[in-house]
Amino acid sequence: MKRTIAPLTIIAVIMLSFFYSCSDGTSEYIGTWRRMPEGDSLYRGFTLGGNGIAASLNQTETQYNAWHRKRDTLWLSGKHFCDTAVTPFTDTLIVKKKNDRWLVVIHNGTTLKYERE
Repeated sequence: MKRTIAPLTIIAVIMLSFFYSCSDGTSEYIGTWRRMPEGDSLYRGFTLGGNGIAASLNQTETQYNAWHRKRDTLWLSGKHFCDTAVTPFTDTLIVKKKNDRWLVVIHNGTTLKYERE
């Protein structure tokens, strides 16, 4: 008896292979990342959620609302609040190291180390 593979099975395997080969590891960044700035007693950071949603952590003048990542670059977008002005911005973070616990980035020439909450 000859066995054949159903066409839908072949299509499903191809689609799954494509999905996994195109995955850029963005889901590994989802979570809350915080750091203790020098001379401060309050953690600062951000939360990266699914669907590109972001939020600030203990930053009253900065409100993140979106994020995305490509290769070793992470972009955080939002608004700065200063006096009566609200200014949109995008921060560019170059990822130098990332594991399950730490995220080390360079932002405007400064190395910042965030810990996963």
